[in-house]
Amino acid sequence: MRTLGAALDGARARRGTSLLLTGGPGTGKTALLDHVRADTDDFTVLSTAGVNDESDVPMAGLQRLLTPVEAAVGLLAEPRRGHVREALLHGTPVDRFVLGTGLLDLLTQAAEERPLLLVVDDADLIDRPSLEALAFVARRLGPTRVALVMAARDALDRTTTGESTPCGPRPLVPGVDEHVLGPLDTRSVHDVLTDTAPATPAQPVRSALVAASHGNPAAVLGHIGALTPDQLGGASPLPEPLMLPVRLRSRILEPVRDLPETTRHLLLLTALGEDVSLGDLLTAADTREPEALEPAEERGMVRVRADTVQLTDPLLRDALAQDAPVSRAREAHRALAAVTDRGRAPVAFARHTAEGAAGPDADLADGVEKAARRAGRVDGRRAASLAYERAARLTPDPDTRACRTASAAYQACMAGDTGRSADLLARARPLVVSDRRRAIVDLIDAQLAIRDQNSIDVAERLLRVGRELVPHDRHLALRAFVRSADSASLAGDPVRHRHAVDLALPLVRPDDPETMHRMVDFLQGCAVSFRGDYRGSTPILRRALHLADGDAGPSELIWAGIAGLRLGDDPFVHRVMTRAVEGGQARGERATMPAALGFLVFSEFWSGRFPSAAGTALTGLRASRSSGQSIWATHHLASLAMVAAIQGDVETCQLRARAVAAQAGEKSLGLAAAVASWGSAVLELSRGNAAEAFLRLRSLANAGPGQGHPTMRMLTAPHFVEAATRMGEAEWAAASLAGYRRWAESVQSPSTLALAARCEGLLSSGDEATEYFENALALHRTGGDDDVEHARTQLLFGAHLRRARLPGRAREHLHNAQESFERFGARLWVRQTRAELRALGTADRGPDLPAASELTAQQQQIARLVAEGATNREVAAHMFISPRTVEHHLRGIFRKLNIRSRVDLARLFN
Repeated sequence: MRTLGAALDGARARRGTSLLLTGGPGTGKTALLDHVRADTDDFTVLSTAGVNDESDVPMAGLQRLLTPVEAAVGLLAEPRRGHVREALLHGTPVDRFVLGTGLLDLLTQAAEERPLLLVVDDADLIDRPSLEALAFVARRLGPTRVALVMAARDALDRTTTGESTPCGPRPLVPGVDEHVLGPLDTRSVHDVLTDTAPATPAQPVRSALVAASHGNPAAVLGHIGALTPDQLGGASPLPEPLMLPVRLRSRILEPVRDLPETTRHLLLLTALGEDVSLGDLLTAADTREPEALEPAEERGMVRVRADTVQLTDPLLRDALAQDAPVSRAREAHRALAAVTDRGRAPVAFARHTAEGAAGPDADLADGVEKAARRAGRVDGRRAASLAYERAARLTPDPDTRACRTASAAYQACMAGDTGRSADLLARARPLVVSDRRRAIVDLIDAQLAIRDQNSIDVAERLLRVGRELVPHDRHLALRAFVRSADSASLAGDPVRHRHAVDLALPLVRPDDPETMHRMVDFLQGCAVSFRGDYRGSTPILRRALHLADGDAGPSELIWAGIAGLRLGDDPFVHRVMTRAVEGGQARGERATMPAALGFLVFSEFWSGRFPSAAGTALTGLRASRSSGQSIWATHHLASLAMVAAIQGDVETCQLRARAVAAQAGEKSLGLAAAVASWGSAVLELSRGNAAEAFLRLRSLANAGPGQGHPTMRMLTAPHFVEAATRMGEAEWAAASLAGYRRWAESVQSPSTLALAARCEGLLSSGDEATEYFENALALHRTGGDDDVEHARTQLLFGAHLRRARLPGRAREHLHNAQESFERFGARLWVRQTRAELRALGTADRGPDLPAASELTAQQQQIARLVAEGATNREVAAHMFISPRTVEHHLRGIFRKLNIRSRVDLARLFN
């Protein structure tokens, strides 16, 4: 838009300009031209568009463009008048130079009173003589009040008027600046969806539309217009595939239609096959002549790399596949199935076999099911789901078809494709005849419910499903009870959690696999810990850590990580949750990603990895929304509230905490509510408002299911003790510390023991308090994984030493705390530390921290990544935003910090 605006401004100032917009069908060329026309009230506008039927009629395009000013031709001097008139009347110019200069004079005269805008759409369809005349004029507009704006297809698509040269396609209008309209970036497609959708699309729907459009605006608009309100909102599944608008598809295929039949057949096979080797492609096409591809190669439609044939435009692939008649597409799929190795490419084999079948076929279905099992190992959950669904379509027996459809639903569930999984379950349920299969369908359905429904209700539902499964499959029944306990834990409901444990314990026999025993240890250890029997739970939970042994799956790793959290072993939690994230990515298990990222955040923000913690929580929030898991979206929002609290971002913390409270109340999310409330208390404590922090934490300790979490009474104890001692509530502080001390002494984690010692210091005085604080600092140094609390202990110890009139020792600890808080960007704790230093009569080190005091959490993360040397693209990839958004934030960061460059940023942060 800036380029077009500059062209108009140039014409107004007698600096004539010409430019050419190029891009494939649907990229927005015509929309831009319409916008230019609408923005030129002070211009005379002449416009035309190329027409295929007139592309071989000399001067037809020029005549249509100049018809409004044709009467002014008589004002030209000879011989230019005669040449222009002859060209417009008979299409037979005698001298191109005289014609060109005559046209330039005509347009210059027409622009004397008002600037003149010439708009030529579909210039690639304009006849060659007209285009050459316009090109002549375009190169000589400098001292005029004329702007010429043309639009045409890509150079690779110009089959009518363009010419090829040894270096590639000939420019359509030589000497005129060409501006290529490429695909929109992801953020821009999201903006189009937001601006044009009749209702807000569900996040998974939004992601699917972005992927299917390939950055093409017309495709986005066409997909939106083809969806029903239920489909747009995620209540009904999307059609597969999402069909391109008919007009767009026709425009994309225009260059294909005049290719030889063999070439078109090879293009169809390439579109359906996706990355087929040249040899297999020729075999499937029943030809031995690779030269048959050359017409498509010359037009830039395909490229051959390392013996693999690829279409250059993903929209061309979609258009070819969607435009093929059913019989021809089926024949092509059969040919591709015959050349596909089912071992190396199980997904492709399953697809081609199913799409090439004329109807149900038991033998073909068995072969596709085998491919589906291998697809799960090789290509991930979504690929396996698609293959199982194809096997089901080929299956004549209803009961077997129900089994395969349920398998497809489970794989889709684990792939994070909630809507598709629900649709498959709806198809499978009417076919089910056995109690076992019905219970399995109910289990998958309940696992979907975990993501978006009330956690207490889901816990009860999974208990019922588990009981149904007990007579048929003890292992699945056990997993149902573990999932029920998970849901009860998210709700903060120890009673329902205990109920799940009681049902699970009798299921496991001595000769069962080790994993089943460790799952029971996990359940029992958590239940005992819920009761406050930390000494009894510790050995059981330590056995549950072995769920992470060997080639454990993401779910087992998450359970092991939760056991690690209850044992206060943050380094272990960080390792196994990182493995869970990486394993989920490798297996295509998007369903487990939000939970793994959620618990990973806990191990990051208390160790001072704030850019990483904020990035992990934001990634988890996006992963939750894209897979339809509102439960975990709320949990990640709670974590972001805690990060904002630690960093002292008051407004952001309060905003996020209010949002969490509303969502948690609706879905009975006691854990998320507790984390957000804890964050609010940490914020108030940082602001020096001990009374508010005390009341919040006391209320949290007594909150019931859906509003709090029993474990929070233990985890929040160090902050509660601090708030209570500031309020003079020593009895409350001592009672809270007693429970925390039991846990710390049971798990023997240096970090938890350090916090217990710090609390003892707060409740003591004189030399006894000093001894406790020194012991706490020694334990912090031993653990080395709790930088935030280490700095907090130094601050509290420094304050104690100041009151004890030991200024030299106090300064040392306060300065160390200040440096740590500045590194974390914990602005409010920096202020507290400086207040203590000022009370000592000591100037704090260095200037106020603009980086910490002014930047939002997202700006903090961007600033630190850039300071570490990351490029805008690398930051964008890490944070799932566009490079343009990164650049926008950087400008704001530079302005807030009063710096000018990345070098200044690196100096400030490093």
